[in-house]
Amino acid sequence: MTPLNLHHSHDFEVFGKQKINSGFHEARFALIALIVTLSAGCGAKPVPVVPMQVDGEDAIPSRLPTVEQMLEVTAPNYKQSASAKSECLGRLIFEVVGEVHWPTYFIWQNSDLLFNRSFSPKVADPGDIMRFGDTHIAVIASVGTVKKERVFESTPSARIAHLQTRIDETREYIQKQKKEIKNIEAARENIAEAEEWIGDREKTIGEIRAEFEPFDPGLPASQGYWTSTYYGNDETNLYSVLRAYLTRGEYIYIFESEEKMKTPSGKEAHKRNFSSMLAKFRTRAPNEIPTEPGVCFPYGFIPDDGRTVVEFKQSLRYSDAPGVLYTIETGTVHPRRLKVTPLTAMAHAIINPPPAGDKDEMQPVVTQRIGPRTVKMGGLGALQGGTVLKAGTGSKQYEIYSVFSGYAGWLGTAVLPYILVEMQTVNRERAPEITQNPPPFKQSMGRLDTMLRSMRWRPTTPPMSEFQRK
Repeated sequence: MTPLNLHHSHDFEVFGKQKINSGFHEARFALIALIVTLSAGCGAKPVPVVPMQVDGEDAIPSRLPTVEQMLEVTAPNYKQSASAKSECLGRLIFEVVGEVHWPTYFIWQNSDLLFNRSFSPKVADPGDIMRFGDTHIAVIASVGTVKKERVFESTPSARIAHLQTRIDETREYIQKQKKEIKNIEAARENIAEAEEWIGDREKTIGEIRAEFEPFDPGLPASQGYWTSTYYGNDETNLYSVLRAYLTRGEYIYIFESEEKMKTPSGKEAHKRNFSSMLAKFRTRAPNEIPTEPGVCFPYGFIPDDGRTVVEFKQSLRYSDAPGVLYTIETGTVHPRRLKVTPLTAMAHAIINPPPAGDKDEMQPVVTQRIGPRTVKMGGLGALQGGTVLKAGTGSKQYEIYSVFSGYAGWLGTAVLPYILVEMQTVNRERAPEITQNPPPFKQSMGRLDTMLRSMRWRPTTPPMSEFQRK
């Protein structure tokens, strides 16, 4: 279930020049269609195993992994260096080799994209998501001239306040028109139009108040609201929707939860469950790694028992290389959304650049193909594929690249999530903030290798029971 009024993010260009980028995106879309086709019709009916519930559906694997197979996700042989810095996302931990940033820019031009994270209006990876159970999460900071407080402008209370201010201003205008003595007839027409305008705005305020109710999260520096929505044009398919805004230092954390209302008391039960989750949330400093079970997200953490269904896709970038994104996608394996990593790795390894558009334009040249091959992602075996191209001419040549690495996870287990990592360069023509070419591929690949080698289940106290040898 997606957040209320949430649309898919725009298809940002993220691989070199726009025409190069188009070729990569066309291949991705074709790949997605192929994956959907293969996933829908392949495989025999699995052998019945005790099912795990994933978003209300039975996740039944053909067999369950052994303890040794599950322990691979902890990378038991990995040795972290004393100087290494760590970050975490979802239930994973990994190493970074410098200062990294998460996307916290608020796309104020379209508040419906609140839960689609970006670094700027033009730098993001499509489809970013952070979901903990039935709750979507966004983290907003002030970026450039866009202040984080702009996120409040679309709240019901702010909309009502804005309309009320305009109504008050219009009433002042009416009073001035009533004092008009030179052109009384024109003044009467102006007054009539203004009163009609006020009536329309007062009706809108009434509709907003009828649709949204204030919700008190019960926490400092917080606000929220409740509403409801139907799905599938079915009035019996009614969902309760709660959203909360928590201001903590330089960040605003937004949580939106949807829960089906099966009974009239469902609304109050939803409020209690949501408030309980919010009370457990805490902020997290950069490179701070919690030790108890739970989920990490940029500058935040929610503790749990390690079994809540999660879905995360977030990009990060190094402060000295803003033109390279490292996108991490991880979560509970869903029975109807399996990750087909062999096809994805192959697609990244065989893409060719499109022809040059102008006769004077040099066509980018493929200089290296990576895989498809097997690599280690922590203690797990993953598939990898990628392409490196050289663009530009003479002293202005530079490299553009995209490398995918993926482990598909294990259906029916809480401790073997899917883990997908993609490194990709940003299209400078679409992103004015990127003032430098990407660093050499060798440098970025070294950073990616560090991330992949260290990617593992975050150690916790107590550990998950699956990691205990019987």
